[in-house]
Amino acid sequence: MQVELTARGRRVPEHKVRRAEEIRRLMESYDVIGVAKIEGIGAKQLQELRNKLRGQALIKVEKNTLVKKAIEKLAGSKKGINQLEEHIKGPVILILTNMNPFKLNLILEKSKTRAPVKPETVTPVDIVVPAGNTGLPPGPVISELGSVGLPTRVESGTIWITKDTLLAKAGDVVSKPVADVLRRLGIEPLEVGLSLLAAYDGGIVISEKNLKINVQETFEEFKRAHMEAFNLAVSAQITVPEAMPFILQKAHMEAFNLAINAAVPANEVLPHILRLAESRAISLAAVIASKRPDAIPEGVLKTQAVAQQAPPEKKEEKAEEKEEEAEEEIGGLGSLFG
Repeated sequence: MQVELTARGRRVPEHKVRRAEEIRRLMESYDVIGVAKIEGIGAKQLQELRNKLRGQALIKVEKNTLVKKAIEKLAGSKKGINQLEEHIKGPVILILTNMNPFKLNLILEKSKTRAPVKPETVTPVDIVVPAGNTGLPPGPVISELGSVGLPTRVESGTIWITKDTLLAKAGDVVSKPVADVLRRLGIEPLEVGLSLLAAYDGGIVISEKNLKINVQETFEEFKRAHMEAFNLAVSAQITVPEAMPFILQKAHMEAFNLAINAAVPANEVLPHILRLAESRAISLAAVIASKRPDAIPEGVLKTQAVAQQAPPEKKEEKAEEKEEEAEEEIGGLGSLFG
């Protein structure tokens, strides 16, 4: 058995060698290897997360040196795994799973909880106290609130903050008086939980920035992509099942309109051609009669007047409604292409 040595040439203790090998075996047996920040996470919260992910993911807290050693040994069997090593800095935790890494990150984000800020610690976020009723009765607490810069007034027996007030900016050290006031007001400005720094999946390492997705925005992008693909299929007459009914309907309407305008005497369009011809003839007669009343027989103009007053037949009405509906549907589809 080969003896492993440290960077200083010392022999690596046997228990560490065994532990590194165990980590390697675990990492090899899962498709996705996540590295998450563990700083600020309490033991209770970590246990709750373990229970929540039971059967879906394995959470392991290991020393960074052992994890890096395991990654070195995995380089031959998992392509690109070495890229994960650069994200193992500071207190981190391993999350081993076969789950989609984006889904895993969403679960972790939703599992985060609110927490108070501790005195003399750096806040990662702006801390704003909103205006409104504190629910606190007047007394010495008024001066306590005023000492940290909160404007107050007494109304209906309670203390009110008169305007939204920024008590600390991201990166500031939170003083004990500010932390005490926030605790008294029940304000928990911090969000604590596991956050993926990176995840290895299928030969690539996905960074923290790329793991964070907006579900609603992504859904809308898919909808837009689907509509654009559908419009392209109809416009370019790509005969996929989803587009075929609209392609045929559009082609039928275009052929129908062409036959009427070109006066093609097909059985389907002949009644429409005759009605169109009759309508144009009557309109022409009316124009001529306005110039020369004696040039048009009186009977023609009477026929025109009766035709305009008579209600259309129900059958024709239904046919016209059907045509209009078809035109609206095709028109609406056409409008998708500009």
